[in-house]
Amino acid sequence: MYTYGRKTGCRASLDYTYKGMRIAYLENEVLRVGVLLDKGADIFEFTYKPRDLDFMWQSPIPFQKPFVATSALPEGAFHDYYYGGWQEVLPSAGWASEPYQGTYQGLHGEASLLPFAAQLVEDSPEMVSLKTSVRLYRSPLALERTLTLKRGLAALLIHEKLVNESEAAFAIMWGHHPAFGLPFLDESCVVQAPAKKVEVLAFHPNGLWEPGGDYDFPLVPNRRTAQREDITRVRPKSTRSVDVVFFKELSEGWYGLTNQNQGVGFGMAWDKALFKYLWMWQVYGGHNDYPWYGRTYNCALEPFTSYPPAGVQNAIKNGSAYVMKPEEVLETDLTAAAYEGSGVKRIGVDGHIEIG
Repeated sequence: MYTYGRKTGCRASLDYTYKGMRIAYLENEVLRVGVLLDKGADIFEFTYKPRDLDFMWQSPIPFQKPFVATSALPEGAFHDYYYGGWQEVLPSAGWASEPYQGTYQGLHGEASLLPFAAQLVEDSPEMVSLKTSVRLYRSPLALERTLTLKRGLAALLIHEKLVNESEAAFAIMWGHHPAFGLPFLDESCVVQAPAKKVEVLAFHPNGLWEPGGDYDFPLVPNRRTAQREDITRVRPKSTRSVDVVFFKELSEGWYGLTNQNQGVGFGMAWDKALFKYLWMWQVYGGHNDYPWYGRTYNCALEPFTSYPPAGVQNAIKNGSAYVMKPEEVLETDLTAAAYEGSGVKRIGVDGHIEIG
């Protein structure tokens, strides 16, 4: 990244574009983070410089500027523009055919499809901070997200502010959807998280795990072997499976995904009082229909307020939806970090990592 006047320490730029879309970059000595401002302020790159390793998955469907599709899908346009990376999901997750408060929210809501305003609010060798903001169209919500890098710290610090601008209560599903792929992801990868229970969604005919729960974390019945196996161990692409699972009853809000062959990992931390569930989307070559047709090998680990991915109406029914009060202002902190080692004991929202 080129930034005039500074070649070391923390740096940031709003001067880049990709296919006519605005991009922001933040970097320090150990991380480079790319943000696609004109599409949800997605994090499309999270590179750990000492290993020249970008953790983010790239879909076989490359990102394109907005286009007119051959037909409009009932669930909306999320998959038309899903190139991988890390999306913020708001105000609903998954898809439901029925409207909520008079409108259809579509697959994974609208925040990840909207352009965000952006402003550098701190720009020094010691720290850079990028504030992004958006006001949703179909929901009475305004979101601010501030991304910060500090000198020498291999962690992206995230502060979020969500406002219900209406004078009525409004239910939401809110979460983060970072997806991981090659060259980071392989069958030596393992997830560490302080969960007690696992639930498996009845999601796809090629599911590896027996739907239902609550299973004691991390052992879940394998539908093919009829044996209880560790669901946190990533399988090879030859498994030809696809599943959505939920890690529940978290004692703390964090996870680590470690490649034990490479001795490197990616982790997140968050407020578990807000993001109570950790979803895991496991695509081990088995999503053999639209939109992947068996081409993809990836997983995602996603802190969420609610579950399952079936629209906010279903989250209301199971009691997991977060119901914002009239004119409520909600603020929270998260972090995403890179680390070296065979695993982690804990990750804090300040970016501190206990290796072990």
